[in-house]
Amino acid sequence: MRRHEDPVLVAVVPSGALLCMGVIYGPAGAYLPELFATRLRYSGAGFSYNLGGVLGGAAAPLIVTALAENCRPAVGWFMSATALLSLACVLALPETKERDLELVRPGPGPEGEAAPAR
Repeated sequence: MRRHEDPVLVAVVPSGALLCMGVIYGPAGAYLPELFATRLRYSGAGFSYNLGGVLGGAAAPLIVTALAENCRPAVGWFMSATALLSLACVLALPETKERDLELVRPGPGPEGEAAPAR
């Protein structure tokens, strides 16, 4: 039997890939909205998620393709650098446990009064 026809392998490999995606996207879906005040939460989370998808999903394959044509080991270095940059960004994110949900106050309302500061 050829390797790609092994039914166990056909089931295990996609399951492992989906498990890795769940480990990444599960916490991101919960944490990303926490970074924004209630008034901006939906827009901020949506914009951040989609901007990350465009930059990571469009730019990286183009860069890797150019690197692979010139120097294959550079692809591994690029992927390692990208992983380290991602780790640094995650470590720089703030803790949101004690954050006020109304951190961003709306401007003057219909009555012309600014929202009181707490």
